[in-house]
Amino acid sequence: MSKPTGTRPYKGVFTDTSNWDRFEHRPGDVFICVPPKSGTTWMQNICGLLIFGDPDADVSYPEISPWIEFSLSSKTVDARLEMLATQTHRRFIKSHTPLDGIPYFEDCTYLACHRHPLDVHFSMWHHVQNMKIDHINHLHTHDRAANFDAFLANSIENEGLDQPSLELITHHCETARARAKLPNVHLFHYASLSQDLSGQMRQIAKALDIVQPETLFSALVEKATFKSMKANALKTAPGAKGGLYKDPNAFFNSGQGRKWDGVLDAHQMARYTQRIETLLAPNDVTYLETGRS
Repeated sequence: MSKPTGTRPYKGVFTDTSNWDRFEHRPGDVFICVPPKSGTTWMQNICGLLIFGDPDADVSYPEISPWIEFSLSSKTVDARLEMLATQTHRRFIKSHTPLDGIPYFEDCTYLACHRHPLDVHFSMWHHVQNMKIDHINHLHTHDRAANFDAFLANSIENEGLDQPSLELITHHCETARARAKLPNVHLFHYASLSQDLSGQMRQIAKALDIVQPETLFSALVEKATFKSMKANALKTAPGAKGGLYKDPNAFFNSGQGRKWDGVLDAHQMARYTQRIETLLAPNDVTYLETGRS
C-alpha cells in the first residue's frame, strides 16, 4: 500500500483535528487510535507499562498520553503540546479520530483498537452519566430508546466525533482496516484483549519493538488487567485526579460484553443489523463485532 497523503478534517463538540497542524512528531512516536469507549484507556496503560517497563511506576499513563484533538480552549491545546515537547521517554499519543483524519508518519507506530458497536453505545451512556461536566449530556439523555435511535442515525458530520455514533465506529474501523497492510499500522480488538491479555500484550510489544524479561512481562500484564486498573482508577483513568467523575472507579464499568442483552428488543436489534450492513462490508462487520477476520 502506498503512503497515505492528506487528512480529512473532523470537528465535534470538543474535537478539532486542525490541532494536528501544530503537532511536531518524533521518530518512534506511538499513536493510539481508538473510537471512544473502545479500549483507548486500556491501550494507553498497556503502552505506558511496556514503554516504562516498571509495574510499580508512579505514573498516570493517560495523563502523559494527551488527546491532541481535544479542543475546549486554545490554552489546553498549548499545554498538551508543550508537555509533549518536554517528554524524554518514547511518546504515546491518544486519538479518537478515524485514521484518515490524523497525520501519517512512516517512522511512527499506529495502534488501532475496536469493540462491538453496541457495547460501545451502552458503555458511553454509562460514562456520560458518571461525568461531572455536561458538554455532551444532550447527546446521551436518560431516554434510552431515543439515544439508541440517535446512535443509529447520527452522522460523523453531526457531532459524531464526540458521540460514538454507529457511523463513526464503522468508519473508524474501515479506515484502520484499509491501512492495516502498512508495516507500522497494527489492529487490535477489545474482545481479544479481554480473552487473552497476555497474548495481545505480546503482540503490542512486538509492534513497538519492545522486549521485556518474562518475569517482568508477567507483572506488567497483571497491572493491565481490568481488575487492577479499576482498583487503581485515580491513576489509570484519564482526568480522575482532576475530579472529572462522580466515581472514578466507575470509569471502569464492568469490562463485560453483550451489554445489550435484555435491553434492546428484537426490533431494535433488527434495525441495528440493517444499519450496520449499509455501512460496512460483511467481513468488516464480523471483525468489528468479534475481532475475527
